[in-house]
Amino acid sequence: MALRIQDLYTFHVVARRGAMQDAAKELGVTPGAISQRIKAVEERHGLRLFSRSKNGIELTAAGHALHSDIGHAFTTIEAANEKHLLGQSRTVRISTSATFAHSMLVSSLGRFADAHPNINVSVETEDRLVDLRSEPVDLAIRHGLGQYPGLASEWLCSPELVLVASPDLLKKCGPLTTPADSLRYKLLPDCTGKDWSIWFEAHGIDAKGANYGAQYGNDFLTVKAAIEGQGLALLKDVFVHEGIVTGQLVRALDAAWPTAFAYYAVALCEVREKPSVSTLVDWLKKDLG
Repeated sequence: MALRIQDLYTFHVVARRGAMQDAAKELGVTPGAISQRIKAVEERHGLRLFSRSKNGIELTAAGHALHSDIGHAFTTIEAANEKHLLGQSRTVRISTSATFAHSMLVSSLGRFADAHPNINVSVETEDRLVDLRSEPVDLAIRHGLGQYPGLASEWLCSPELVLVASPDLLKKCGPLTTPADSLRYKLLPDCTGKDWSIWFEAHGIDAKGANYGAQYGNDFLTVKAAIEGQGLALLKDVFVHEGIVTGQLVRALDAAWPTAFAYYAVALCEVREKPSVSTLVDWLKKDLG
């Protein structure tokens, strides 16, 4: 059976985009044509490459294996082609948290658009960690220590996080002199539920006995909970500035902040090599750093 590169490339695009409708739009063909090409690839390999449900499609184990073998080659070809499309628009898809997008990313992307009008950026705001191998996302901006095995991870910025509490709570539970003292308090998780554990890890503290309070949907609600004395909060300074100025909150600890605890640009290694993605990451490193 002859190898049809067009069908195989269609499989790659569907796997990258995570939806046949999106792949059809990118390739300029009908969804029916996409289905026929995927069917041809599956028949050639004698294996089901996607599982289908009411929620969409997902790569099967065989699909993951095939895409792992061919994905890098097609991404390299796409990057080479994109490099020569100097007069056409290109789109980079970003996934990040709503709080980071609101506080830092939107302003930076405004400046980026002025400097690079031929590169469009699409931003999705979700607190969950997207799967860069199966979802139609080029770049994820994640908050942590930068350790993401199998992915390219680059430090962007480390805005100061402030440990805050209400004055009454500090009077009740006593002052803090070291990061470990925070374990005597109830801790308010951020919207991801991960910042405290990463903060303790960065300071080399065993926090198995930590006592966590309610987790709210965004950091602005966490600020209100901290003002009401529900626990210690670990938040970016921009969110707690007003509370500190008005005396509703106080800095519970003045500690040197670990710069490794930061925002990172994360992508598949082959996607990071695409000129549009590379241009955007380099911009963010310079503009936010």
